[in-house]
Amino acid sequence: MNLRVMAVEALKEIKKAEEEARKLVEEAKEEAAGMVREAEDELKKLEAEASEDMERRAKEIADKYAKEGEDEGEAILREAKEEAEKLRAIAESRLENAVEAVLVRILGLNKQAGR
Repeated sequence: MNLRVMAVEALKEIKKAEEEARKLVEEAKEEAAGMVREAEDELKKLEAEASEDMERRAKEIADKYAKEGEDEGEAILREAKEEAEKLRAIAESRLENAVEAVLVRILGLNKQAGR
């Protein structure tokens, strides 16, 4: 083989090696892009799960405090009704004396004197 043929063969080999290297680089880029897409998808999935988890936890907390508020409101209402009943009983117990006092004062009647 002469030198020229050897040089042409060497250039062909170099060109072939460059082509293979270019293909390998392209494949590596595609693989890296795929890995990035998978990582982004996984990140979105994790973000969605975290968001759902936060929403669920917030609802649990809101429900808990709403229930506590209802219970406290019921207790306050119960106490207010009891207090109103006590006041009504006191007012009823004093009604007869108040009516007699009004009658004595306005009409000059004395219920006890009429007995």
